[in-house]
Amino acid sequence: QPRRAMAAATMSTLRAPAPAPSVGDHRRSRSVIARAAPARPNFRVNLGKGTVSVEDPREEAAKRALAAATAGNVTGRPAESVRPRDVKLKDNGNVSIAAMTEEDCVDATKLIMELFFKVRPQDFLAKDRLKAEQAERVYGGLVQGVVESEDRLLLAAKVGGKLVGVAEVSLPGGARFGAEKFEPKAPADAPYVSDVAVAPNQRGRGIGKSLLRACEAAVVAKGCAAMYLHTKVDNDDALALFEKGGYAEPADAKAGLTQMQIAQRGTKGGPLASLGLVEVGHVLLKKELRASDYN
Repeated sequence: QPRRAMAAATMSTLRAPAPAPSVGDHRRSRSVIARAAPARPNFRVNLGKGTVSVEDPREEAAKRALAAATAGNVTGRPAESVRPRDVKLKDNGNVSIAAMTEEDCVDATKLIMELFFKVRPQDFLAKDRLKAEQAERVYGGLVQGVVESEDRLLLAAKVGGKLVGVAEVSLPGGARFGAEKFEPKAPADAPYVSDVAVAPNQRGRGIGKSLLRACEAAVVAKGCAAMYLHTKVDNDDALALFEKGGYAEPADAKAGLTQMQIAQRGTKGGPLASLGLVEVGHVLLKKELRASDYN
């Protein structure tokens, strides 16, 4: 998947977040919510779309409980929906995941540049200048996102206090910095994973999976019921990560593929694709999200 400088973040430095409720408070609120949930299903009618959906009272209760666990203020800046967490990795190590802060932006810029910066052969003599200019743009975009962005969500993963991974989500209606050109298109009214990136020496430990799950929990806390992402057809590692995490190609997206897109996919694994001389295209993936999976 083509990579680009991630240009947004989520944590406000202008005001302190509301204090998180205690474990006891959280359990009591969940108990009250469970008792208050109606026994019969609710029906939601959307006249604009001509649809009727059934709401599960238990799922609605889970959404409210998740909002309470994220300080009860998920209508403000995006970072407020991120609950910091320590995750046990499959090698018994630990990774800490939280909303990216302004202090994280320097290390995040270094990681992004290490992973994604490339220079064309004809620009080799200007490599150092181009790299410095790109790093400045990446850093500026991250800081702007941390301080001002209302439509993007950036997370940072740390091992032993060292930043080793980042993830970016575009919230509904938010800019996608080029991803809107990918086909099939992802709906603009749903959250979209722009990137999940992990330092090479930390891969295979489950950090990418943990970052992705933290992104899902954050958007569910904001009331979203599904999330989308793209990956290149020939990026087998990414496809495996996302499919194991519950993502799948939507039936309508697959049915709507053009002949050109089908032909592009047919070049996967070929010599021209391996040399980067032909475009293999992208796969659109979607995951349905349930708040009860993240409490």
